[in-house]
Amino acid sequence: MLTRAQINRAINDKIKAEFTGIPIQSSDVEEGFLRPSFFVSLETRRTESEQHFLYRDLTCRIRFFSTSENQYKEEVYNVQDRLEQLFGLNFAAGSQVITIDDAETDVYDKVLHYDFEFSCVESIAVAEDGDIMEELVYND
Repeated sequence: MLTRAQINRAINDKIKAEFTGIPIQSSDVEEGFLRPSFFVSLETRRTESEQHFLYRDLTCRIRFFSTSENQYKEEVYNVQDRLEQLFGLNFAAGSQVITIDDAETDVYDKVLHYDFEFSCVESIAVAEDGDIMEELVYND
């Protein structure tokens, strides 16, 4: 089963490969973090379990804080364009390729907000406890 931690790691790895030298902060802090930096979080919008399948709707929220709070536009626009290319259609996580359903990007309070939604459908392995049928003999 593909875990949220594996999905988060796959997203972080893509960001690290594209934006070398820009750290991804792992905790929610409002002050005292390095600039430039990314914050990445996953939110579950819906989970549905059926007999043999697990269905999850998730949202990834990426925040980018530019090098300067005062001169940020060019840097933010560059990162915005690159994130749109990086997460345009899909991304690999574990052995799966996850298709992105919808993406939104905007700049609020001098911070780039890039959010995308996706769904995961997984087969749940069901272990059967009974004996395996061997040979069946029947009379006509």
